Amino acid sequence: MNRRSYLRVLGSAGLGTLAGCLDAVPTIGEDGRTALSPPEAPRGDPIHPTHGEEFPAFSLPDPIDGDELSLSGLKGERAFCMTFVYTSCVDACGTLVRLLQLIQADALERGYGDDLALLAMTFDPETDDAEALGEYAERFEVDLDAGGFHFLRPESNDHARSLMNRRFGVPVASDDGGDVREGGGGHRGSDDGDHDHGGGHPLHYYMLFVVNDRGIVERSYPNVVDGREETRPAAIIEDVRRVVR
Repeated sequence: MNRRSYLRVLGSAGLGTLAGCLDAVPTIGEDGRTALSPPEAPRGDPIHPTHGEEFPAFSLPDPIDGDELSLSGLKGERAFCMTFVYTSCVDACGTLVRLLQLIQADALERGYGDDLALLAMTFDPETDDAEALGEYAERFEVDLDAGGFHFLRPESNDHARSLMNRRFGVPVASDDGGDVREGGGGHRGSDDGDHDHGGGHPLHYYMLFVVNDRGIVERSYPNVVDGREETRPAAIIEDVRRVVR
């Protein structure tokens, strides 16, 4: 299944199809610090944080509402999901935002929205100002007025790339500026407007982190928009529900 087909699956799945299995009794991780048990499939030795590890510290502004979001501010208050996008990408990055929108809709419907933050960091802040990010949210039906959803905007493209490559372990590079490390989830800019100001299209991971309110990673999904499983959005929402509980 290609990314566009998967995006349609996300849009057409609706939340009604997510009922039933999502009401299962929450699991408890073996380490006592997580709600979820370790994933069954081995992940090799990734450079990004995985289950049971602390999420790296960050403090970044939301240019739309003026808030400053930080790991220290979220710890003890809310779990969060975090991904990385740029608005010139409307295919793979759009799928990531649409997935966050489905999680948001479930949180609002089920009443756990106040306990969850949804974060999408742009790594093209020189293009992605508040207006561009607001239009992107509207395009993918994100409800910014409901609260809890935040676009994060580093101060520069260099700062954004440094955070991704050195802090979060979610590498991004230009076609002519080095390679993303192996480990899954790489995306080259498609033909629908992707660009990179340094020349060439960005190469980046389709990454989604689910982090509990202790700041501990519960799940890291490096191939989240591959679309190999049509049930994946439901499985991710089930994980998020269990983490928030």
